[in-house]
Parts: sequence; structure tokens; C-alpha cells
Amino acid sequence: MQILKPTIIKSNCHKIHLNLGLESYLFSNSYIQSPILYLWQNDKTIVIGRHQNPWKECNLQLMQKNSVWLQRRSSGGGAVYQDLGNHCFTFLNTFTTQDPKTINNDILINALLNLGIEAQASGRNDIVVGEKKVSGSAYQLSLGTKINPNKIALHHGTMLIDVDQNALAQYLTPSKKKLESKGIDSVKSRVSNLKEIKNTITVQQYEEQLINEFIKKYNDVEFKEYNSDQLLNIEEIRKESERLSSWEWLYQYTPQFTVNLEEKLKFGMFDFYLQVESSIIQDGRVFTDCLYPDYITQLNQVILNKKYDFDGIKQIFNEMRILFPQLNELSTELEEWLLKAI
Repeated sequence: MQILKPTIIKSNCHKIHLNLGLESYLFSNSYIQSPILYLWQNDKTIVIGRHQNPWKECNLQLMQKNSVWLQRRSSGGGAVYQDLGNHCFTFLNTFTTQDPKTINNDILINALLNLGIEAQASGRNDIVVGEKKVSGSAYQLSLGTKINPNKIALHHGTMLIDVDQNALAQYLTPSKKKLESKGIDSVKSRVSNLKEIKNTITVQQYEEQLINEFIKKYNDVEFKEYNSDQLLNIEEIRKESERLSSWEWLYQYTPQFTVNLEEKLKFGMFDFYLQVESSIIQDGRVFTDCLYPDYITQLNQVILNKKYDFDGIKQIFNEMRILFPQLNELSTELEEWLLKAI
């Protein structure tokens, strides 16, 4: 893609892996000579940092039940929640002596001012209203590629307009140490939706003012719009979205960890110790007072080299039902418990 004049790009797709695919395509596979403002939103999604463990950070079963996406990003940091009350922005600028982030923040702040909200930049990455954070962002610089030899600054972030902040506590399961140090309640106390500051504001109103300010800054602006099908028709975007939504990227990138799951069930007390690496059960042992020792001996073999996810658990007990058809009730009880426990 060639961007020869200031351009606003809007995605009407709400799938995060496709939206991130478009962002990557613009940053790495486009010839950019003029500023870009890319506007996008994601449906219900938990976004985790590159090195986070989804099994420890998220309530994956509840997310699956409520159709909440999981997305791992390439950068570090902690887990956040997004939905359609959240507005994502990406600025792409050719790098000059003037800091593009300052220019971009002025556009964001002026858009809010047009809606009667006085905001200011705070620290390196935030926009605040009073003491409340309403926007966070990150920054990346490309020193040039074969396609685009220009230095390109990428500045992306979110604006909280009417996000379900209770979802943070519902879908995230941070460790006790993290809760003691940062606490969900303390995070919520520092962060605010714009709706709480001005209850009549909508995502559409904010986006309109953001577009107006970008046009006011750069005058002659081109507008491009994409839906899901159009994004999938661009090979580089499709390939990147496939990578970002793959099991390998979402789960196998997870560092090694140990799981201990314990429960008293109808057939006895069960204690599972599992060593998981790249989301594969590399080693494990089941301890129990269950009266079917042959079943448990075989189970200790079957669990090895299975995926540590819902499909992997189902595979384990499908095999156990074939090996021990007379103990279907035991297999079902263990399967149902483990699907909830993980």
C-alpha cells in the first residue's frame, strides 16, 4: 500500500487479530510518505503481554463461554480488557525532528476538548482528565524497510469511553502477590471511562471529533475503509492474522509452569501434578485414593504430551473411555472437573 497524502483508515472489523494484521501491514509493508490515522475497535477481548501465561492470568473457561477473545501481543506488559466501549487509534508518521507523539497527543486532546472535556498528556504514555487516566499508548520506531526506506514512528493506544470495567475482575485471575501490590480495585480507581466524566458522550462522537482534528491538522486528507472480507483479501494481512490467532502464538509461546489441581470427587480424592511447557503436558502424575488403580496407572501415561487446553483434556478422556468403557462415569467426572479447573 502506498500512502502519499495524509490518510484516515477505518476498520469496520471487530476481530482483533485482523485489526492487528492491518496495523502490522501498514507499519511494515507499506510505503508511507504522509501521516496516517488508523481507527479500529475490538469486540470483547483479553489482551495479554508477550511473556504472560494465559492459564494463570485469565479465566479461560468463562472467556470461552462468553465468547471473549484471547490475544497475545508482541510487546510486553500486563493483561487488559477491551470491548466496543473502547476506541483504538494508531498514528503512523514519517519521523522528523519534531516528536510525532506530541503532535498526535494534541490531536487526541483537542478532540476531547471539542466535546467539553479538558485533558492533558501525563508521563510518557497517558492522557488524563484530572487525576483519572482515560488513555494509554505505546510507541515504536521503524528505521526503514526495503518497501519503505523512511523512518516511521508508530504511536498506538486506546481511549476508554464506555468499557465494561467489571470485566477486568471477571475474566482476569491475577496472582495474590499481584493483587496485594496493584489490586484490581486500585487500578479501577486510577482509570476512568469518559462516560463517567461526561455521561452523554458516545464512541461515534469521539471518533468524529478525532477525524475532524486530524483533517484540521493536515487539510487534504484521503479516507479508506475496510471490512473483514476486504482485510482477508490482502495476503499479508491474512497471513499475519492467522499467525496472531493461531494456537501456537496464543498458547505455545507460554513459558514452562507447574500446575497442581486437587479435588474431592465421588470416586475419591484426586491430586494432579502437571509440568507444562509450551502449553504441552511434558510430565505429570495423578495421586488418588480411587479404587481403580489400573485406570490411574493408564491415565498417568495418557496425559503425557497432550495439549494443556480444553481440547487436550477432552482428548485425554476420550482415550480413557475407549480403554476403560466400564468406567465412563469416572472419566466424565474427571473431565468435567478438569475443564472447570484449568
